[in-house]
Amino acid sequence: MRRLEKRYPRAITFLHARFSPVEFIGLPLTLLLLVSAFNIVMLSELAEHIVNSPVTKAIDIQVSTFFYDRRIPGLSLAFYYYTQLGNVYSVTIMTIITAGILAGQRKGVYLMGLLVSVLGSGLSMQLLKNYFHRERPLDIGYYAETSYSFPSGHSTGAMALAGILIFILLSSVKKRKARLIGTSSGLAYIFLMGLSRIYLGVHFLTDVTAGFLLGFLWLLVSISVVEYLTYRKVKKSKVNPATNPDSIIKIKDIKESR
Repeated sequence: MRRLEKRYPRAITFLHARFSPVEFIGLPLTLLLLVSAFNIVMLSELAEHIVNSPVTKAIDIQVSTFFYDRRIPGLSLAFYYYTQLGNVYSVTIMTIITAGILAGQRKGVYLMGLLVSVLGSGLSMQLLKNYFHRERPLDIGYYAETSYSFPSGHSTGAMALAGILIFILLSSVKKRKARLIGTSSGLAYIFLMGLSRIYLGVHFLTDVTAGFLLGFLWLLVSISVVEYLTYRKVKKSKVNPATNPDSIIKIKDIKESR
């Protein structure tokens, strides 16, 4: 190691910085990039399997048939109304309301994260739908859908929107009860949205899984954006978290203004 440090000082310094737990651009950013890369690999593998794997297609059909055979009129109707909370109109309305609240509170960094997560996931979802041209499950849909099936737009939007809201909640709210209720509600919203799409027969299991992966990818991107912008604010204020005893207070003040 000493020989490598002497021979490649810049490279070793760069690697040390990437694994430093002190600043966001160190270990936190490295971990986010690794998780994002793994997410991309999983999404790519899933996309390849829905095109080339008969086994994956058979599993999709079996899962859809399982829920179809156990469909109950009352529960189907409840899921039908619930799934409307994940359509493009509902997600747009919730995003606009949240953006207005964040803008009113002058939390511009959080606002940027929200827009990156929701808009990025929505645009990439449409591109993937038009690229794969996967048809919806036939003859078992509770109601008709006209767009392509892969990935699930409802699942993508639910993960991207609720995920960034959970992150904002955990970053800015101190009360444990509020954090617990908000996080549980957000996770339940995501899970039930995906389940409703399969139960109603308008998406396959792989569509929903891909939607969750895509939404989570953009959630990681948005978290990275928020944390990097916060890191820059800390740098501009010349706060050194490792040496300055007042840095914790200043960093909290900056996070509250995000």
